[in-house]
Amino acid sequence: MVAAEVKALYSLEGDNLEQYAPDAPDRFLLRIRAIVGPKGAPGEESFDIRVCTPAWLADVCEAEGFVVGRHYIVVANYDFAALESVITKLIESCSGNSWQEVAQKVARIGYWEFEDYQPSG
Repeated sequence: MVAAEVKALYSLEGDNLEQYAPDAPDRFLLRIRAIVGPKGAPGEESFDIRVCTPAWLADVCEAEGFVVGRHYIVVANYDFAALESVITKLIESCSGNSWQEVAQKVARIGYWEFEDYQPSG
């Protein structure tokens, strides 16, 4: 059995996640990349997650009429420790018979760098 392990989390905007403070704590979107691989084994792949607040979603809905909701985690406010715990718990609950099977499950949480990849040939 293969299980997922979060090996790193970082902001795609370049912010230090532990020190990040959104300009508007109740209205923000932050893109986070989770580096995930098989637990206790080498190898890693990236999964991108958008973290936002309900107010940010409401603003976008008002401006654009809709938000496509895949790969989002909605939070009341920014709390790195709580967010790290939730992301880790969600991802590390994924397991399967192969890394491919595990990665497909993790891809329900974040956009997988190999999502929809088709080998040539």
